[in-house]
Amino acid sequence: MESTLLPRFRADLESFASSSSSFRVVDTVPSPPIYPPKTVHVLDSSFNPPTQAHLRIALSALHSNAPKPQRLLLLLATQNADKAPKPAAFEHRIAMMRLLAQIVQNEYTTTSGRSARGIGADQPVAIDVGITKNPYFHDKAIGIEDSGFYADPETGDQPLQVHLLGFDSLIRLLDTKYYTPEHTLAPVGALLGKHRIRVTRRTEEGNKWGTEEEQDRPREELAKGEREPEGGRREWAQSIEMVPGEGDAISSTRVRESANSGKWDDVNKLVGRRVREWIEEYQLYKESVAKG
Repeated sequence: MESTLLPRFRADLESFASSSSSFRVVDTVPSPPIYPPKTVHVLDSSFNPPTQAHLRIALSALHSNAPKPQRLLLLLATQNADKAPKPAAFEHRIAMMRLLAQIVQNEYTTTSGRSARGIGADQPVAIDVGITKNPYFHDKAIGIEDSGFYADPETGDQPLQVHLLGFDSLIRLLDTKYYTPEHTLAPVGALLGKHRIRVTRRTEEGNKWGTEEEQDRPREELAKGEREPEGGRREWAQSIEMVPGEGDAISSTRVRESANSGKWDDVNKLVGRRVREWIEEYQLYKESVAKG
């Protein structure tokens, strides 16, 4: 296993915490490419742990018709608006994100039929593992851009960011309670006014979010101007792509409970072999560890 990475990622986290930066890439699979991307797909999650659902969302985005060349950013917020940093330590999550990056790279190579190479470029599609101090989507988009990490070194042009969200995250994005003190949607313009979001609908039977038509309603409300009194803009609807989910939803809580109970066959189905091996080796979600 790649246990030697843990001290490095721990040092990266400490350095990042004490810096003035709000965004940093800590690893890239494979080695950093030389070409600037036209699109950066941003998969932002707590990765506690990474699951097969993350894999499906990432592969679906890479196979979309977004402008090429493209990159994928797996992004972990070290400050989260809703979740405390437990039970798995951040360095373990980053290590598992790196495993996920390798899995996505391998799967994309197999399914793309073109050695996972970006159109118009002679380098493999790069998958970055990044961390951010920003808990909100619009601030994350600003932090990524302000870092200059993805800018064209010759022109300074910034790529299109496509943030990959689940439907529940779309609801949070458009909830004014997060945008204090004015409680307006105006800050969302930093994301939807300049970049895009790709929202995966919840399609599992009995999900609490409703039918496909019901899940499309937040986008329609924007398009019809129904959110204008709250600061929403009609044109933002054009920056929202709704896509169907594939397979059953995977709850991270279910993964952690299965790991705590030693149901490793179940964990394997939910997260894949390599992530399962990491969880099992370090006993990440055992109650004694989680409480410590």
